[in-house]
Parts: sequence; structure tokens; C-alpha cells
Amino acid sequence: MKTSPFTIGAYAATLLPHSLAFSATQINSALLCSSRSTRHQPHQLKLNMFSGSSLDVEEEEDDEKRAEIEKMARAMGMSVEEYQLGMNARTRMETAINEVRVIGGDPAKGVSVERDGNMPPKHLVVTVTEEGKALGKEKLEKMLVDALKGASEKSKVARDEAQKDMMKYISESMKKMGAM
Repeated sequence: MKTSPFTIGAYAATLLPHSLAFSATQINSALLCSSRSTRHQPHQLKLNMFSGSSLDVEEEEDDEKRAEIEKMARAMGMSVEEYQLGMNARTRMETAINEVRVIGGDPAKGVSVERDGNMPPKHLVVTVTEEGKALGKEKLEKMLVDALKGASEKSKVARDEAQKDMMKYISESMKKMGAM
């Protein structure tokens, strides 16, 4: 059964947890030492039947898991190999987004924000040094907002890049499988 790389990519992207999901337009198209830092506690992701936990099941390994994969692949109109490719692609993209670290703001001026590629971030470090505090409340607030915006924009670029890499991985894998 032939399935296009775009179909597998779109399918893999739809399986991402809500915090990692992309909009339709997106589908188309060093930790600082500080006197004060806050961390956003990462939330646990609940993985469902599309979690990728059953990837790479060998024929002789577990007949029940193999049957479940075959059932899900049929339900999606894909071969087992295409289904597993989509799951692997999703897992790779999710890992890439989790590992992204971008910094917004200006550490030299005493205000910076470090975050990962998730939206909302799982990893968020806001750093305000004594220099930043000395700026005064209004200027500090403005610099914090600017730092958050800058880091958010950089993380969006990183998410888009991770999605492009996922599509490239799918395309190259499908060529190796002889599906294209």
C-alpha cells in the first residue's frame, strides 16, 4: 500500500500531545548563573495507543502487540511498516522539540529566558541578576516581556525545523522502503 510522505507526516504530527501540536499552517509551510531563577515544572504526558510504545515489534516477539499494530495500521489505511515509520517519526520529532534550548533577552543586561521548543514550555528558566533588578520595575517588566517573546519566537523556529526534519526523515525512509 502506498502512502505519501506528507500523509504519514501529517498523521505523525496529529498524534503529538496537545502541547506539541502544530496548526495546519505550520504543517504546510547554556544555563545562566543567577541570583533568582524560576523553573516551570514539566508536566507528564499521558501516552495513548499512539504513543509509540509498541514500535519495532518483531514478528516473533509478541503476537498480541503485532496484532494491535496491524489493526491500527489497517484503521489508518497504512501498511505496518508505514505505520511504524509514522510512529518513529513522531517520536524523533517529539524528542528533538524537548531537547531544544533557546535563550531570549540579554544576559549582559541582567534579564534572560531559557526555554525548550514545546508550547507551552516544559523547560523554562527566567534569570534576573542584580543588574536587571537595578533597572527598576517598569524597565525590568518590559525586558522580561521582550525576553519571553524572543525566546518564544526562537522556539517556534526550532519547532518548524524539527517538523521539516521529520518530513525529510519520512521521505528518506520511504525511499529506502521502496514506497516512493
